[in-house]
Amino acid sequence: MASEEDLKALKASRGYTKTGIKRLQNFLSNENEVAITPVFNLLARKAKLEATFLEYERYNKQIFCLDPSDQENVEEIENRYFHLITLINEEVKKRESKSDSVPSQSTTRTNLPTINISTFTGKYADYVNFINLFKSLIHSDRSLDKIQKLHYLRSFVKDEPYELIKNLPLECDSYDEALRLLEDRYFNKFRIITEHVNELLDLGAMAKSTSCSIREFVSKVKQSLSSLKNLGVSIEGWDPILVCLLTRKLDAYTRRTYQLERDHRKEPGIVELMEFLESRALALENSQPQPFKESKPSWKAAMHLATSKSETSCLYCKLKDHKIFMCQRFKLLPVMDRISFVKENNLCKVCLNSHKNKCKYFFKCGDCKQRHNTLLHTNSQTEKGGPVTLLSGNNTNNVLLPTAKVKLLGKNGKEVHCRAILDSGSQISLVTSKVVDVLGLTPIQTNTHIVGIANMKNHAKYSIPLEVHSLNSPFSTSINFHVVDKITCNLPQAKLDLTSFKIPPNVELADNDFYMPGAINMLIGADKFFQLLLPADAQPQTGQTVQANQEHVANQATSPIFINTLFGTVVAGTLLQNVSEVVTLFCTKCESDISQSLSSFLDIEKVPQYLSEKSSEFDIAESIFQSTVKLENNKFTVDLPLKLPPTEINENLGDSFDLAFYRFLNLEKRLHKNINLLTEYQNFIDEYVEMGHGHYVDISSYSKNEPPYYMPHHAVVNENSTTTRTRVVFDGSMKTKKGISLNDIIMNGPVVQRDLFDIILLYRFGEYAFTTDIKRMFRNILLNPEHTSLQNILWRNSPDKPIECIRLDTVTYGLKSSSYLATRCLYELANRYEGQWPLASFILKNCTYVDDVCYADANLNILLEARDQLGELLRVASLETHKWSSNSSDVLKAIPSSKQLLGNLDLQKDYSVKTLGLTIDAKQDRFTLQCLKPCHDKPITKREILSYISKIYDPLGFVSPIVVKAKEFMKRVWCQKLNWNDTPSERLTSEWSQFTNSLAAMQPIHINRNIPIPYSATVQLIGFADASSTTAYGCCVYLRVVQPTGEAILYLLCSKSRINPSAKPLTIPRLELNACLLLSNLIAKVYETLSIKVKINSTYLFSDSKIALAWINTEPTRLQAYVANRVKVVQQLTTRCWLYVQTNNNPADLVSTAHHS
Repeated sequence: MASEEDLKALKASRGYTKTGIKRLQNFLSNENEVAITPVFNLLARKAKLEATFLEYERYNKQIFCLDPSDQENVEEIENRYFHLITLINEEVKKRESKSDSVPSQSTTRTNLPTINISTFTGKYADYVNFINLFKSLIHSDRSLDKIQKLHYLRSFVKDEPYELIKNLPLECDSYDEALRLLEDRYFNKFRIITEHVNELLDLGAMAKSTSCSIREFVSKVKQSLSSLKNLGVSIEGWDPILVCLLTRKLDAYTRRTYQLERDHRKEPGIVELMEFLESRALALENSQPQPFKESKPSWKAAMHLATSKSETSCLYCKLKDHKIFMCQRFKLLPVMDRISFVKENNLCKVCLNSHKNKCKYFFKCGDCKQRHNTLLHTNSQTEKGGPVTLLSGNNTNNVLLPTAKVKLLGKNGKEVHCRAILDSGSQISLVTSKVVDVLGLTPIQTNTHIVGIANMKNHAKYSIPLEVHSLNSPFSTSINFHVVDKITCNLPQAKLDLTSFKIPPNVELADNDFYMPGAINMLIGADKFFQLLLPADAQPQTGQTVQANQEHVANQATSPIFINTLFGTVVAGTLLQNVSEVVTLFCTKCESDISQSLSSFLDIEKVPQYLSEKSSEFDIAESIFQSTVKLENNKFTVDLPLKLPPTEINENLGDSFDLAFYRFLNLEKRLHKNINLLTEYQNFIDEYVEMGHGHYVDISSYSKNEPPYYMPHHAVVNENSTTTRTRVVFDGSMKTKKGISLNDIIMNGPVVQRDLFDIILLYRFGEYAFTTDIKRMFRNILLNPEHTSLQNILWRNSPDKPIECIRLDTVTYGLKSSSYLATRCLYELANRYEGQWPLASFILKNCTYVDDVCYADANLNILLEARDQLGELLRVASLETHKWSSNSSDVLKAIPSSKQLLGNLDLQKDYSVKTLGLTIDAKQDRFTLQCLKPCHDKPITKREILSYISKIYDPLGFVSPIVVKAKEFMKRVWCQKLNWNDTPSERLTSEWSQFTNSLAAMQPIHINRNIPIPYSATVQLIGFADASSTTAYGCCVYLRVVQPTGEAILYLLCSKSRINPSAKPLTIPRLELNACLLLSNLIAKVYETLSIKVKINSTYLFSDSKIALAWINTEPTRLQAYVANRVKVVQQLTTRCWLYVQTNNNPADLVSTAHHS
């Protein structure tokens, strides 16, 4: 408890602020005194009032925290404050209106335009002009006192300059202090001169000789030279250098003309060059024909016609706000329908416009590089297809495969009969393209890789959902088929002799011609095969039939067996024949892959982009959010960013009930095999409904013409979770009968939060820190009731109960837009209440990753204030925090133990077990990297190696040498071109075992979180780049803190690496240049991130390659294309801060050579 003295002092301070407000109230109540007070004095008093009121609020909050019984009448002070602010604003506005309407009688001087002072943002080259103009207009005005001048000075600066002086008290002495701070910070004569010289060096080359481009060029040169002269730089001897530099930037024709006209007996002069360019600009201007003005009506009519013709209009949906290649409805069409539309309307297949002449555009397809629009590409890999292994072989045994004749319904109800083979060894179903053409239906574009024996490859380019009907009963089922040209040869390959066995009586065959050779049009795989088998009580008990769950062969291997299915009885098995024939064994198998995990691993290894990507879809999604988001009754309500109008959704989406119901039955079987999992799953569903995040609806209430979308769901179990072990994940990517999923018609929005790299980097600065988690963030954001019909799930607590439907009323994880909507609501909350809770708003914008918060500060009081503000701000949207952890017991005092985190914070959101994982231990104030012991029970295969590598999680690169070694193994495995379950070479296997064993034996690595930066310390960013000819290239970034005592301490911030390409080896200098490019991107990202919290005094970048450094200091136009393209980016991202370091002293060598011992 705080002492009585502290509480008494706070109340005295609060009373003093109230006295200040009262004094201003007395002043404003005297109308005569107010009338003679200058406007500037009123504005200064207004600023003083605002500062005083902020102090009052701060004291009042501190007193309330210490003594909740304090009954200060805050509302009265607030009303008095707003009243006084209003009085001042009205008086100032009244004065301004009088000065505008009443002319001055003391002078007849003409009114001149107002001189505006441009806002100073911290650019060194602008400082001299800014401060000179400010001193001329404001500083030298004797009618203004220093408080007024300080107020003006603050209004003319922003960004870093404003942050530099904003905290100065509103006093007379503060004005001089503000000028001194700006002078010390920005009047860096060397830096200003350097920037003006760089302006000359970085002048863009003139692409075309026009009067405008020449005048602009001359203006920039004169401005830079004039600025240098004003700074006292003597440029008299620069003429030869300047002329040589500037003439190289002229276009070829202007440069040649200058060389022809100049006097070669004299030294080249800059004045002579400027006069030549000015005369040439004047000549070009005079030689241009003047626009002919005609007032005839016919000319006006023609102009009107041209204008109306150029209006943007979509040729497909007829809307005028976009063109056809941007039309979301056109993009949703299958590719074949797009091609048909283009042909029917005689549109250009390149630009998708209507014109008679040859297309003026020269772009090509982004997939195949042919001359057509990418939207018309018939083999673009727009959907991920699982790799499929196709096994076929010839056998001298005579094996009869089960076949059935079925009926399909095509366009306009046309019936087509097909012969299908039932294959329980295939994970997919196939249909021939010939059948699809006869049906007259349009398939959906997809891409499934099919690999056969000896790596024979094929592709299924399309898929199509079909309703398959039995010829013997009313039964029908929906199956999704992949379209191929041919499934297999005719089966059987020769007519079979039926005299060797008897067909049981009363058997209704699914294929009466099973013994006759015939074409196979369809293959029904295991995705439907076992559902077609009749249960035991439906099997006939006569003849040679066999139940679905039994195996029985009549007369050993000489007679086939009969299996009852919903299509009828199928015949299969071994058949003894007198003639030798060749029979085909057909089997397909879908291989699962770990591409998603590898993709996640590679994403972590990328350098986060300095600028986020933008797309038209992002812009539209953001526009929908801004126009529809609501915050009512302490709840956010958002709309799904749909690509289609609501009236067209059901028409395009199609029915999803059957597929969702089938997926639910499989889930139900899995759950009832694991009682614990079933209990946890039921508890989750019950809690979901009880909390109002979903509600039961009657399935029959949905119209048959407007069916809803049903989402499948499944369990994700995280054994390491400290709170929720089982999570229910919803699948918005399931295709309906029309081949379109809910995610297909939803747009994704832009990423609004900082990436994980930024969050962890910022978390390292501040002695005191806390982490917390926003509880049920997604589920506390409501969805517009008009869109909730698209979020339905099927559920029942027991198989003996009828199926029920639950409509989800909140943002649901599993939809493409969910993460954007949830994080965008946090950003919106921060924007709306930034003035009231600035610390909490800063945290939500800069220190939050999805729903995890990591914040640190050097001041414990600020951290406690941030904790309180965060809770208050989140409560505005009915959000709360839990899983609190901190290195300060003071932070956790006000947090109930039930809301404190027991373990470490894991920022990886996929709930997977990691090979090498980074966690945050807030209590011990450190990061921990711990390795997973390898499983020696499994053989070492390509699959196991890549799976192990994909679980490495090191976003900042604390252990880059280990990561590089893992990447090297990945490269070597891929180069061996193995199948997933193949064992690599003996040498690679042995090295891999040594590598994993050494990782398993490694003790956990602890990295101190806090990087202390004392006041007045000098902070430097230092980066190193290096490349190895055999392994990789990489870079690392350190922070060098020079203490006030002169002692310097280095801290590793981050590192990144890249494996050398194997397809086309590069020379060592080019690899070194790539390392410099990687460092440039990384240092730009680090600088941008740290600028929020840390003032960086200088940056130094090092490389041990003199060739790469020479390239970096060379004009890119003088270099080869490969080198020039990279040098240009390096020069754009970094200033002239590159230095040489000897190889022995280059720490990046540890990254590039993959030291891991």
